[in-house]
Amino acid sequence: MMVLGLVLAGCSGSSDGADGKEESIYSKIVAIAKKGRSLADVKDELKDAGFSSSDYEVKNDTDKMVLRASNWVVQSVEDEDKPVINVRKASDIAQEEEAKKVAEKKKAAEEAAAKKVAEEKKAAEEAAAKKAAEEEAARKAAEEQAAAQAEAQRQAEETARQAQQQQQAQQNVHYANCSEVRAAGAAPLYQGQPGYNGKLDRDHDGVACE
Repeated sequence: MMVLGLVLAGCSGSSDGADGKEESIYSKIVAIAKKGRSLADVKDELKDAGFSSSDYEVKNDTDKMVLRASNWVVQSVEDEDKPVINVRKASDIAQEEEAKKVAEKKKAAEEAAAKKVAEEKKAAEEAAAKKAAEEEAARKAAEEQAAAQAEAQRQAEETARQAQQQQQAQQNVHYANCSEVRAAGAAPLYQGQPGYNGKLDRDHDGVACE
């Protein structure tokens, strides 16, 4: 009798779950009614698994009757008094996904347009900065050229002034003879110096009163 009792005790747990407890109806339905599956397929599989329509409830987000199961898609399963399979119309989901795609496409187009505007603005700013730099460089070059020309003109005028002064000095200085030249401490007189006179340069070598 003891051996028979042990055998019977071992057989009684053959349908238990891994934790030693019988798998609940809810967990079995959850395993079948997965999100995204057609309600028609889920119902067929639940029927094949031995469930009847009284073992669970079907609810939708519109509170309308679920007439054609193939038009509905499983969203979740809740465990209330009995398992509740929440569904949505496949057409609503498709419209929502299409709207999402349209919104994403619109957003991508707006971002692309904004990026293009930003790039064009940046390019315009860089072109304007480059033009301004070129104009500034041209202005500085023109100023430097004008300054160089002015300096050259000033030097030319100074050279002319000095030549004129030298010429006037030569014209103003006059020695009657070499005695006056020596007396003035200007001997010898070289050609080009104030007071030089060819009459005082006897050998006409460019040096007077040697």
